[in-house]
Amino acid sequence: MIVMIYIILGFFLGSIPFGLFVGKIWLGTDVRQQGSGNIGMTNVMRIGGKGPGVLTFVLDFLKGWLAVFLAASALNPEETQTQYTIIFLSAVAFSAVCGHIFSIFLHFKGGKGVSTLFGSLAALYFEIALICAIIWVLMFLLKKISSLSALTMLIIMPWLFLLMPWLKEVPFSGYQFIIMIALSGLMIYKHQENIVRLLKGKEGKLNVKETSGEK
Repeated sequence: MIVMIYIILGFFLGSIPFGLFVGKIWLGTDVRQQGSGNIGMTNVMRIGGKGPGVLTFVLDFLKGWLAVFLAASALNPEETQTQYTIIFLSAVAFSAVCGHIFSIFLHFKGGKGVSTLFGSLAALYFEIALICAIIWVLMFLLKKISSLSALTMLIIMPWLFLLMPWLKEVPFSGYQFIIMIALSGLMIYKHQENIVRLLKGKEGKLNVKETSGEK
C-alpha cells in the first residue's frame, strides 16, 4: 500500500506544470502557445530569457528530487540499499518523470521530463545525476543544442547504473536497470520531433544572448 501511495504522490508532484506557471505569472503568457509549445526550461528560456528558464529548471528539478526524497524518508535507514527499496525508489523516480510528461493538470500532456529526471536522479544517486549533468553540459558547450545534449545524456544514463556497485558499493538491481532503460526510451520517444529535425540539420540552437530578455 505504501508503495502505491508514494508512486501516486510522485506522479502528482511531477504533474505540477511549473513552466506554465512561470510563463503566466512572470511573463504573462501561455508558453504552450509560443516557441516549441513545451512547458520545460528550454522553451521558457527561449520565450522569456535566462531568469524564467532557470527558475523553471529549478522548480522542475525540485519536484523530481522531492518525490524520491519523500519516498526514501519513509524507509528504514538500514534498508535503503536493499533490492526492494532500490526498485521502489526507482519506480517513484519513473513516476515523477512520467507525471511531468503526462501531467494530470494538462489533460495528460506535458514536457519532456529532463529537469525532473535530473532531480529524481539527484535524490536516487547523486553520482549518476552529476555524471549526467556533466554529459549534458559538455554536449551543450560543443553544439549549443539543448535537445542533442538531452538525447546524448539519455542514451548513456541507464548504463551508468551498471557502475553503481563500484561507485557507491550498492547491489546491482536488474529491475532498476530495466526501469531506467524504459524511462530513457520513453523520454527519447518524446524527443522524436527533435530527432527528425536533428537528422535534417534543422534543429535550432539555444542562443543565450537572444534569450536574455533584451529585445
